Amino acid sequence: MSINSINSVIFDLDGTLIDSKTGIVNGLKNAFKTCNLIIPEGKTIPVGPPLRDTILSIFPDISEDMIEKITEAFRDAYHKFDLPVSKPFANTVELLCTLKQYGVKVYIATYKPKIFSQKILEKYFKDLYIDVITPTELPSWISIYENNCTKTDIVEFLVKKHSIDCSRCVMAGDAITDIEAAHKNGIRSIAANYGYGDNLNFAHYIANTPNELCEILLSLTETQEYQEKAV
Repeated sequence: MSINSINSVIFDLDGTLIDSKTGIVNGLKNAFKTCNLIIPEGKTIPVGPPLRDTILSIFPDISEDMIEKITEAFRDAYHKFDLPVSKPFANTVELLCTLKQYGVKVYIATYKPKIFSQKILEKYFKDLYIDVITPTELPSWISIYENNCTKTDIVEFLVKKHSIDCSRCVMAGDAITDIEAAHKNGIRSIAANYGYGDNLNFAHYIANTPNELCEILLSLTETQEYQEKAV
């Protein structure tokens, strides 16, 4: 099936452009310790979902007040545990530079709060993207303690805000919610299998390494037609 070349790309952030697992996990461990909570045996800290969902996956019966305390403790520790150790995956900076040279517009859709996502983006990807959209920009946003906005909502808002032509756009992400968000908005999807998610085989394209992500995107950019491989 022949398809148009892309003129815009939407990236997820954590697990797709940047490797932030160590900082997020250590930051949450510190937050749990601050709140006198011990992680139950056999439980692991997932990276990628909204912070509230991550907390509930470990402590499903926790109170709303305690979720707020953990969230505040994590955000207070962010600069110590996340920003200093988060780094771009190999060749992602070069990839965004090349996309900019080709005239491809780059956007970021992430659950990471804007105050934090902008810091890491400005540190490594300054002037290489058009906009970053987080749940706080959405009209339906409630609070940092109760993230009621899905990745589908974030991408839909981004598409409308910038009048993105979905037929000439592709989205790359490492979570099921990223791939679902792309599909529900009529956008082709690339699964960043090197990230933190799994079960992403329903994506249009599969990138098992950051280099493969670069190859796929550049192939879609460089040619007027590209044979989409069935996955």
